[in-house]
Amino acid sequence: MTPQEASKKMKEFLDSLMHRTSDKHSLLLIGKIMACREIINGKLRIAGYKRTPPGLRKGMPKALKQLINALDKVFAEHKEVGDTDVREQMYYAVHKGFIAPRHGYALPAKFGMFSDEGDKKVRAALQKFLAHPEVAAASRSLKTPEARLAVFQNTDVESSAGNTYDEYFGDSAKQ
Repeated sequence: MTPQEASKKMKEFLDSLMHRTSDKHSLLLIGKIMACREIINGKLRIAGYKRTPPGLRKGMPKALKQLINALDKVFAEHKEVGDTDVREQMYYAVHKGFIAPRHGYALPAKFGMFSDEGDKKVRAALQKFLAHPEVAAASRSLKTPEARLAVFQNTDVESSAGNTYDEYFGDSAKQ
């Protein structure tokens, strides 16, 4: 079954789900929908479709993994690193330091953490990331903010704990 056929079948099953006759029928339809989803995802994965554009897949995996691992360690002691305010401030730092770099930009001392120690750890992780040779190479080779954002949002790169960039930075469709 092609991804297109699986997509059509999935739509049929979703429509049927709206007119289900019993819970058992609903579970059967949900199972079929999940099977179609697996077919679509599997075929796309085999074909090489991923969030990161093909020319950018190599990007900066070591630097990104190192950053996410460092933030996992911060999270172990300072859970607030996952709070919306901190995530936004960290994203702005990456945005201004790498995605759409501003000349003369310096990382802030505070990121909204509950303690100075937490802020220092976040700052150190971001500073190490922005200074990493892979990041410097990506800054030189990727000419647009969109390309740099795509390489930063590489979902193929996971921390040792299995987290991706979006655990700490969310997802941004725009540069």
